[in-house]
Amino acid sequence: MPSETARELRRRLHQQQLISAFGREALRGAGLDGLLQDAARAASEGLDTDLAKVLQHLPGEQCLLIVAGVGWGPDVIGVVRFGTDLASPAGFALRTGAPVISNHLGGEGRFRTPQLMVEHGVRRAVNVLIRGEAGAPPFGVLEVDSRDAQEEFSESDVAFLQSLANVVGLAIDRDRDRRDRDLLTREAHHRVKNSLQIAQTLLRLQLREVEDPEAKRQLEQAARRIMTIGAVHERLFSGPAIGLVVVATYLRGLVEDLRASLGVGDGGRPLALEVTPASEEAVWDGDRVTTLGLVATELVTNAFKYGRGTVTLRFEIAALTGGGTLVVADEGDGPPPGFDQAKGGLGMRILTTLLRGGGLAAERPPEGGFRFVATLAPPPAGNGG
Repeated sequence: MPSETARELRRRLHQQQLISAFGREALRGAGLDGLLQDAARAASEGLDTDLAKVLQHLPGEQCLLIVAGVGWGPDVIGVVRFGTDLASPAGFALRTGAPVISNHLGGEGRFRTPQLMVEHGVRRAVNVLIRGEAGAPPFGVLEVDSRDAQEEFSESDVAFLQSLANVVGLAIDRDRDRRDRDLLTREAHHRVKNSLQIAQTLLRLQLREVEDPEAKRQLEQAARRIMTIGAVHERLFSGPAIGLVVVATYLRGLVEDLRASLGVGDGGRPLALEVTPASEEAVWDGDRVTTLGLVATELVTNAFKYGRGTVTLRFEIAALTGGGTLVVADEGDGPPPGFDQAKGGLGMRILTTLLRGGGLAAERPPEGGFRFVATLAPPPAGNGG
């Protein structure tokens, strides 16, 4: 086999390996910025040059902005813009959708050479369009430049570059879909939170009109339950990802809310929170945190109604299963002998429903006082949150 043919074959095989590796990276869900940089790096390596760049179309500014690249200084990426007119090689690719090969930029009659490329001694360039789903505006252009005037870019090089650009287009579609879903999710949770706040306000207004102590107590407890659920929706976007909540942060906020709603501020009975060090970083999804918050609200309210002294709420994650234990203790004597949880009031019935898959135990520790120990079930298989 002639040496030139063998060299060309090795080049094409290497390009295919680069496309395959880049595709795997894209499938892993890497961030778009990093993926654009990887695309420029793969393009540069595949065409054996040290200059490549990704240009994003900014329709409002009628320009192409360099958003990723290799071989360019820090004053170029995110700063330098090219025109989108047909006299610009990248602009031509953007407007026509056709790849552009210019192996003799200095003698080109079709295009002008951008000043940046003149300053870097670029002699030839190849551009392909980055496009996502059909009907969507193109994202921009993937371009490779070379200072070497002896070689020439070929149609095979265009095919390699277009393959990379197509993978980028798919990643852009996925990123756009994710951002659209996130926006819709944020809006939905925002509306739910507002609705819960309205419901809580209406209950508080109704409380002013109620004179019966038992009815007033029931309305107050209902308002606290709504507050607990609303607090979850408020914190669903402060966690490490949308829909996930750092449990310790949520519980600290809930305790502050309970102090206010139960009227146990300065001079009242203390309400303390303990979170074990191993549980500080625990992250749960919104449904599980809602269950945790409702259980805590029921037990703390119960302790203030029937118990004495300091009320302590303690949370510990079960490292092996991902479940959790919530202990609410006070200094009182607890329920009377013969107390049956199954025959308790509405609060106990709510707890029984919430703690399915877990459990609730009443304990009288040796040091005195009383505590309820709620065991929250681990997440379903395959759901780490």
